[in-house]
Amino acid sequence: MYFFLQKLFFRIRLNIRKIKAYSLLGKWQIYLYDNVTIAFKPKKTSIGKNFTVLPNAVLELHSQSEITIGNYCTFSYGVVLCIIGKLQIGDYVMVGEYTSIRDTTHEYSDTSQPMKDALDKTESVTIGNNVWIGRGCLIQPGTVIEDGVVVAANSTVKGRLEANSIYGGSPAKFIKKR
Repeated sequence: MYFFLQKLFFRIRLNIRKIKAYSLLGKWQIYLYDNVTIAFKPKKTSIGKNFTVLPNAVLELHSQSEITIGNYCTFSYGVVLCIIGKLQIGDYVMVGEYTSIRDTTHEYSDTSQPMKDALDKTESVTIGNNVWIGRGCLIQPGTVIEDGVVVAANSTVKGRLEANSIYGGSPAKFIKKR
């Protein structure tokens, strides 16, 4: 009886997560694990097949967000996605645990006012196909990661990363071609 109830509750939780994914992201074939937070329904969403989000991820999407995620993408444990503007992710992208992808930062050049009151500065983020972003990375606004790039763990990425290359460090620097 215990295993029957356990399986029943598992199925109920799974169906609730599927309804949540459909209502906020407009797609049934999204695999949301336990404790995934999705804040707000984006303005425009296009998500491919088999998008998986592992536990404790936070998808902070805003009502003006435009999100495109390709087929067979995985966000690992604790990924933080904070998008106010535009995010484009290709096919077969793996994002390592505790990585943060953001398209917005505070404008901090005006010293006459507190930084917490400063306006946000938003630049779109683009991640190509077949990209692996390692554990604990920070992907900053305006970043373009081309196809086939590997980003080493704990890297801070800003700017353009050339295709089929390996980058690492803080700030991320070119290491070698794949």
